[in-house]
Amino acid sequence: MAASITAVVKGDPTSNTLGDCPFCHRVLLTLAKKGIPFDYQFVDFANKPAWLIEKSGGKVPVIMVPGDNDLVLADSDKIAPYLEDKYPTPSMKSDVPAEIASKVFMYFRQFLQAQTAEEEAEKKAGLLGELQAANDYLSASGRGPLFGGKEINQFDAAFAPKLYHIFVALSHFKKFDIPLEFAALYRYMAYVQTLPEWKQVDYGRDMIIKGWSKHH
Repeated sequence: MAASITAVVKGDPTSNTLGDCPFCHRVLLTLAKKGIPFDYQFVDFANKPAWLIEKSGGKVPVIMVPGDNDLVLADSDKIAPYLEDKYPTPSMKSDVPAEIASKVFMYFRQFLQAQTAEEEAEKKAGLLGELQAANDYLSASGRGPLFGGKEINQFDAAFAPKLYHIFVALSHFKKFDIPLEFAALYRYMAYVQTLPEWKQVDYGRDMIIKGWSKHH
C-alpha cells in the first residue's frame, strides 16, 4: 500500500487539534471525498517550522506526497487540481463559472475588519453582491442543493468552507446574519454539513470564532 499523503494544516500540534483555515479545509474535503489516505501535520501559526517557511513562506495548506518523488506542494489552488489529476475517481470536476462568488472571502474579511461605518457599509454591500450571485446560481432550475448537485465538486470544496466562516464569524462578531432571502445558501450550508466528508474534517464553530478573535 502506498504511503499516506501528509496534509500540513493549521492546528495545534500539542493537542492534535485541527484549526479553522478554510483553504486547508478545501484540501481536506478533497482528500476525504476522494477517499485518499492522509495524515495530519498540524502547524501552530505562532511557531511555524523553518522548513515550512522555506517551502511555502509559512503558508498552509501544504501536502507531502512520498510516492511522487517526495513532492511537497503548497497552495490550495495548486493542490486541488493535482489531487483531481492523480485521483480522478470520484470526479470532483466543476463547470461552475469561476467568477461566481470569486471575491466573497475578500469582502468578508474586509467587512469583518472594517474600522469605520462607511467602510463597513461598502464592504457589506460587496459581500452581499457576491452572495447574491451564488444564491441566484444555486436557485436556478435543476441546480442545488450544492454546486455539484448532491455531491461536492471542487467549487464546493473551495466555497463551502468560506461560507461557513461567513455565517459563523459575522453573526458572532458583527451581529450580522445572512439575509433569509438567500434561501439557497441556507439550504446549501445545511446540506453540506450532513455529508460524511464534511463531518470528517469539520473543526467546528467555536474554532472559527477563536480563529477570527484576533483579526476582527
